[in-house]
Amino acid sequence: MAEENPKQYFIDDETLAKVWVALFESEEYALAQEVSASMIAQGCQEITGVDDNVLILNFWRHYLEEQGLVRFHDEEPEEVH
Repeated sequence: MAEENPKQYFIDDETLAKVWVALFESEEYALAQEVSASMIAQGCQEITGVDDNVLILNFWRHYLEEQGLVRFHDEEPEEVH
């Protein structure tokens, strides 16, 4: 009988942060969001090794929205006259 794969793998935070960045930058947003949600649910306090504020904000975006702390608008703002 062949052994089964583990149900979970343990990956250090810096490696997983690099995976998240690669997913986000390759526009794999749904999968990137799954990774960030899992990291946050497990107690992530900061995304290790990432200094780009845009990436940091996008890492936390769904969490912040779900908590009702911020609301983002993806559409273009209306022109002001």
